[in-house]
Amino acid sequence: MLLVPVIAALSGCASLGYYGQALQGHWEITSKKRAISTLLADPDTPEDLRVRLEQVRQIRAFAVESLGLPDSGSYTQYVDLERDVTLWLVTAAPKLSLEPRRWCYPLVGCFSYRGYFQRPRADRALERLAGQGYDVAVAPGLAYSTLGFSRDPVLNTMLAYDELALAGVIFHELAHEQYFLKGDTGFNESFATAVERLGKERWAAARGLTVDPAGQARMDRRDEEFTGMLLAARGQLETLYGSDSSESDKLAGKEAILGQLAVDFRTFRQRWDGFTGYDHWFDPGPPNNARLALLATYEKSVPAFLALFRQNDQSFPRFFEAVRRLGNQPEEQRDRAIQALLEAAAAP
Repeated sequence: MLLVPVIAALSGCASLGYYGQALQGHWEITSKKRAISTLLADPDTPEDLRVRLEQVRQIRAFAVESLGLPDSGSYTQYVDLERDVTLWLVTAAPKLSLEPRRWCYPLVGCFSYRGYFQRPRADRALERLAGQGYDVAVAPGLAYSTLGFSRDPVLNTMLAYDELALAGVIFHELAHEQYFLKGDTGFNESFATAVERLGKERWAAARGLTVDPAGQARMDRRDEEFTGMLLAARGQLETLYGSDSSESDKLAGKEAILGQLAVDFRTFRQRWDGFTGYDHWFDPGPPNNARLALLATYEKSVPAFLALFRQNDQSFPRFFEAVRRLGNQPEEQRDRAIQALLEAAAAP
């Protein structure tokens, strides 16, 4: 999910254009807030919206009471932005590196992306970064978080998700309010993604949501195969970029690896009956360094946090305290601990 450091716009004077659009977008959301309780009591509220807001109310109560996530006031209000996308996420990485560019802000630290509330502004940012020699990427975002600096509302864009996915979004964003490690996007996103997955399992069980085991296993295999394909290409690129080859040879090698990835993807689609759910990764072409860099940010350490949850008797309070202790360690020590958890997760 996406985090927008809007609070950073309240201090500092650099990048005033970016901060200005961030404040403008935040103000749009703030000014349109309506209490969910008021909408549920209003007979003029459309029935389909009433059903979804009642789901939100129940999901939020479950997050607080059963998962121990913060009762901060977030997701007690609703905003209709009258558009399908909340903001656009811009990422960048050097032509011969998988280390994403980071943007740093007062109070909240550094992020591997920037959020723009208007697509034209995101496009201009992409043009500037591409002109500086970066690989660039842009992706739509349906959710939004201020990390607890303000009461985040449910947005109409979030209601595009089905019930289980919506629960996951809310669990994920509240996890950022539960614990946020300043300046470490990978840690924060992997932790929140782990909470999302664990929370969805418990929500589905509590609601009696039926899941076809065979169908779910097939989807899991497909997801694992696709992610493994991307991570394998990422690993090949990482080896290439770290080699002693000349810049021209590295660029040629990069083109060959990404070209083969496109071929592998076509084979993947055929093997999975033409499944189109991942086509956006290859539109208009294979994913570049910017896309592949962010993939690792969100996914790499998730198994470590799931292992940590199991080590703490699958207790959310104990898990959250363990995450806090882990985050308080010096970076090198923290990285070693996460690696050990990854190895434990991979062990048979």
